[in-house]
Amino acid sequence: MDIVSASFREMPDIIIISGPTASGKTKKAVEFCKQYHGEIISCDSRQVYKYLDVGTNKEGIFLGNGIREINGILQHLTDIIDPDKTYSASEFQMQADLKIKEIQNKNKNPVIVGGTGLYIKSLLYGLDEMPKTNDNLRQELKKLSLDELYHKLLKLDAESAKKNKCNPQRILRALEINIISGKTVKDHIKPKKKRYNFKHFNIVVPKEELYDRINNRCKYMVDNGMIDETKKVLSLGFDKESPALSGIGYRQIIKYLDKKISREEMILEFCKDTRHYAKRQNTWFRTQNIKDDMELING
Repeated sequence: MDIVSASFREMPDIIIISGPTASGKTKKAVEFCKQYHGEIISCDSRQVYKYLDVGTNKEGIFLGNGIREINGILQHLTDIIDPDKTYSASEFQMQADLKIKEIQNKNKNPVIVGGTGLYIKSLLYGLDEMPKTNDNLRQELKKLSLDELYHKLLKLDAESAKKNKCNPQRILRALEINIISGKTVKDHIKPKKKRYNFKHFNIVVPKEELYDRINNRCKYMVDNGMIDETKKVLSLGFDKESPALSGIGYRQIIKYLDKKISREEMILEFCKDTRHYAKRQNTWFRTQNIKDDMELING
């Protein structure tokens, strides 16, 4: 099915377009918005960061105040926090709710686009009640390396550890939840009612084709400014351990800048970790309870 040619008896409150990295979500969203008078709300945990454009694959022109324009279509919720800040699913839910109302008040259709499954799930079904952050515990955990955090979590909550192996923020949060509550993350998850009347399209791309796209995109990013972009953020005074720079690609570039790996090794690691991330995204959308409300489309 082609999303642009989709027909609706009645337009739902919101449209969701999800899928793994490099699946062509934004392109399809722009085409859809032109056809159905829509505006995009970005649902990407990396594109929220300022200054990081190349490595997060931002498109279009930044207009300011968290708004970009892509081929005449407005996109909201990019470039809204500094690289040293964290951003949660609850913050996304709150800000996306406001943007949805704002877009609807203009008699336009909100189109939520991205691959951050937890953000999508929180928007559609609400958040589970989790223990609040404990600053003292978090500071102690931050003294550990990612590998140490992973193996510590693996003993308490193997499912969360394996699911978030390459995401330092989520490993840290899952470990915090386990220690404070004595329960796994999954133990806190309960069925919920839908918060919106929605239509959810999830893009599927054959594995070999998707991996080719990812490899080409990673190489293109490195060759077209991602290294200089990383240097610029560091020159602005942001620490190399900042949450934004823990993302795939940036952490490999920092290792390269620190002369721990060669340029070739950096690109190979960048491609490999991105492929693994795409695989986890596909697995997440396939196994979550939201899968029953999704319609698969070809990328």
